[in-house]
Amino acid sequence: MAFSVYGNNYFYVDMSDVGATMEYMRGVLTQENFEKLMYRTFGEVGRKSKTLIAKEVRKEYEAPYGWVLGQIQHFRLTFGGAFPVTCTIPISSAKGVIGPRFKLSGRKRKISARIVKGAVSVLPRHMPAQGGNPPFVVGGTAFTRRTKARFPIVRVVGLAVPQMPMNRAATGVQTELLNYTAERLEHNFAYMFGR
Repeated sequence: MAFSVYGNNYFYVDMSDVGATMEYMRGVLTQENFEKLMYRTFGEVGRKSKTLIAKEVRKEYEAPYGWVLGQIQHFRLTFGGAFPVTCTIPISSAKGVIGPRFKLSGRKRKISARIVKGAVSVLPRHMPAQGGNPPFVVGGTAFTRRTKARFPIVRVVGLAVPQMPMNRAATGVQTELLNYTAERLEHNFAYMFGR
């Protein structure tokens, strides 16, 4: 049994902590009933995963909750392979723009953004990955020039949502998904089979 959260990479939630419980249930149920139990449980956890992931991301990052939630797509369940059931949760987004997504302060020589909770990130004086020119602020958004010419200008970006549950929020996301899976597994087993 596994969860995978993916954007640019895969983040697997190790479900071995509930493995003994699952093996017991597999031993006392028919294969058909065991699969029904897994399907029901993982479906419930898949539906709840958006809020669990977004909540944990918000504990570590200053990203707006609605933006994070909106990038977590509908889960998919598959059977077979290395695990009896796999719940895949796709996450996609462009990187968050400094200003609209991540709050900024400053205007010229020292522009800073709040990306990680409890920290302030100061933008470099020159943006080497975006043309090498200094950043500037227009209308509450950080921009930089691609060349020495006045135009084109591009927005300065921070992290994308898929990076967040795989980095600072990884432990919290794993714990929340694991705990909710164990809770729903035991509840559904008792509800469906009266044991």
